Amino acid sequence: MPRYETDNKFWEIELAGSKSTQKWGKTGGSVSMNSKECGSPEAAKKAYDKAIAKKESEGFVLVGKPKKGREAAKPAKPAAPTGQANPALDKAILANPDDTDAYLVLADWLQGQGDARGELIALQHAGKKKEATALLKKHPELVPTITPKPETYTVEWAHGFLTSAHLGWSMYTNEMMGEEGEEPDDWGDACKKALVAFLQHPSARFLQSLRLGCIPSDEGLYLNPYAAAIEKAAPPCLRVLRIDDTQDWDISSTNAKAPAGRALPQLQELVISAGHIDIGKLEFSELRTLKVISGSLRVGELKAISNAKLPKLEYLEIWCGDPNYGASGGVKQLAPLFTGSNVPKLTHLGLRNCAFADEAIKALIKSKLLPQLKSLDLSMGNLSDRGVDELAAHKDAFQHLDLLDVDDNALTDASRPRLKGCAKKLNWGKRTQTPERAVPRSKETRWQRYVSVGE
Repeated sequence: MPRYETDNKFWEIELAGSKSTQKWGKTGGSVSMNSKECGSPEAAKKAYDKAIAKKESEGFVLVGKPKKGREAAKPAKPAAPTGQANPALDKAILANPDDTDAYLVLADWLQGQGDARGELIALQHAGKKKEATALLKKHPELVPTITPKPETYTVEWAHGFLTSAHLGWSMYTNEMMGEEGEEPDDWGDACKKALVAFLQHPSARFLQSLRLGCIPSDEGLYLNPYAAAIEKAAPPCLRVLRIDDTQDWDISSTNAKAPAGRALPQLQELVISAGHIDIGKLEFSELRTLKVISGSLRVGELKAISNAKLPKLEYLEIWCGDPNYGASGGVKQLAPLFTGSNVPKLTHLGLRNCAFADEAIKALIKSKLLPQLKSLDLSMGNLSDRGVDELAAHKDAFQHLDLLDVDDNALTDASRPRLKGCAKKLNWGKRTQTPERAVPRSKETRWQRYVSVGE
């Protein structure tokens, strides 16, 4: 078998017909082995070459002269150097990731260094997708390799670097295994390390948009480990972060944590979706959009959002949740938000999936925040005819709104005409709203409403 070594590790690979066999381990230690049937000699040779290229990109070097019969195998040609950085040019791109000229200057410099990425930048800038794809196949070291392999993995390239990525794992696929067929003892730690390695890859140096799916655990899906990975390795020019791909899981089975703002100085959009969310301290000086989607937002999270100083925030959407699934708090916790002092640029407020929608309307009527809003979204919640009465009685306070959204509430048809004039445009919803989400607690008592999303 050809043998490759780096530091105190070794790796060997053998090709026999349609089958390839790998051996690996620490020098002088135990040896692991894995054989793979590829279906055909051609497929096996392709996998064989790809595996060697990958190991070489990781620093493994061919040692000795493995023989095939009496002929010595020739060592693979060393790949062109990649991953080189020019601090001055990198700084210019980080300051303005949309500056095409800065990438082209970097391309010239990289080509002068013999770095294949310089050619990739030029090809992608010229729109030569076919040639750029061929170059990436020729230089696999330019493409991040993630172990354990994510089930969801989509990326976009521009100017020789990754601009956006969507990563997510699932417990119901063999793709979760490592390339040697090993299953990690701790999925959370394994996926966190995989994300760190991805973010630290030279091709992700100027990543601007990142969406993350859940990490499987014994009783649900969770995204908590991502926060530490992002704080450690996120590219400083990241603008969009979405921790919200919960697949088909009930939202109550998911957990997430927001990363610290100091790691994301240019972040403009943050979306977090989970049953339990650890908000922490929101310190994002450039944030324009914040969406916190939950079926069980608690007092602490409401306080954290309300007290956050977000000077450039324009769009805020909060899904409060169902008390039956752990949601707690109300307008008292949102009092700092309603002053408007922490969010002077806010023009859209969404209190969606809210069990205290009626009380929120009363508080907004007297607030300093309402006059600066252009749209108010109260959909998916417990807005009742009582809340509509408050809106109707204070139309002057709401009539400046471009949009009032009351879709998917348990309202009666009698409420609709009473909302006329409360905003320039009203979104009542496509279907007639009847109290179908309101269930009677008993024959003697009134109906009890529940929000749209809890589990």
